[in-house]
Amino acid sequence: MKKLLMMMVAAAMILAGCGTEAQPEKKESEKTAQEQKTGFPVTVKDAIDEEVVILEKPERIISLIPSNTEIVYALESGEAIVGVTDFDNYPEDAMSKEKIGGMEFNIEKMISLKPDLVLAPGSTADTAEAGLQQLKDAGIAVVVVNDAQSFEEVYQSIEMIGKAIGESEKADELVDKMKNSFAELKKKAETIKPEEQKTVFVEVSPAPEIYTAGKNTFINEMLELIGAKNAAGDMEGWPKVDPEAIVERNPDVVVTTYGYYTEKPVEQVLARQGWNNVKAVKEQQVYDVHSDLVTRSGPRLAEGAEELAKAIYPDVFK
Repeated sequence: MKKLLMMMVAAAMILAGCGTEAQPEKKESEKTAQEQKTGFPVTVKDAIDEEVVILEKPERIISLIPSNTEIVYALESGEAIVGVTDFDNYPEDAMSKEKIGGMEFNIEKMISLKPDLVLAPGSTADTAEAGLQQLKDAGIAVVVVNDAQSFEEVYQSIEMIGKAIGESEKADELVDKMKNSFAELKKKAETIKPEEQKTVFVEVSPAPEIYTAGKNTFINEMLELIGAKNAAGDMEGWPKVDPEAIVERNPDVVVTTYGYYTEKPVEQVLARQGWNNVKAVKEQQVYDVHSDLVTRSGPRLAEGAEELAKAIYPDVFK
């Protein structure tokens, strides 16, 4: 009897030991199920070719450029944003977020906001390298988003941010929506005959230092999409232009993009000395479109293209 009792105790101990060994396997299984459910952790290859591992869905996000902020809001995750730049103005809710600086960022304040994720623009990858490294050293995930200069690159930005914040499906839907809007504009533009196409000069900053949008910019892509010719289409990027050079090109239409920030832009162009013989000025074909819609590489670019189209071809794009 005593021997039997000892055997039963030994068996119980073995079973208990088996149970202890099986427990970690159960936890690992639960972890895998959680990963499948949330999609995290994820690895994002960012604009500087760094593979950023994001362990959990970010609940506190800092955005260092307005276009990225707009993308996060468009993906219905604006409530997660805890910090933005001084330049963020859309949507209205973004203006109520903590400000972390303008051209220069307050790294200490950013760290104090305890973000899970910082979305940095590619333009700061070199100039703010030390600051971004400081954030990484503090254990914060930093994703550098590409500086988009085309529709396709804007789509890539949206998809990258969507993956980083766990909203890839919504990102795909947003990209499809933009593509459909552009396709509708292109279809209307196809009714414009080649001889009816207008030459357009887009002025992105006023005199005395006039800048425009040349080739390899999304404004140039917009003009091509809606059946217009870019008066600066032979220039690269965002060049500074001499006023006399614009007079020589004699555009049919002049479009300014700074009325939201500068008073009476149309009047400025119409009254510009030496421009009285420019066709656009003589025929009062000078218009202003909202800067943020056409110069900000975010989800509202399709709206910007439509506003541009209506200004240039009001009879076609009603």
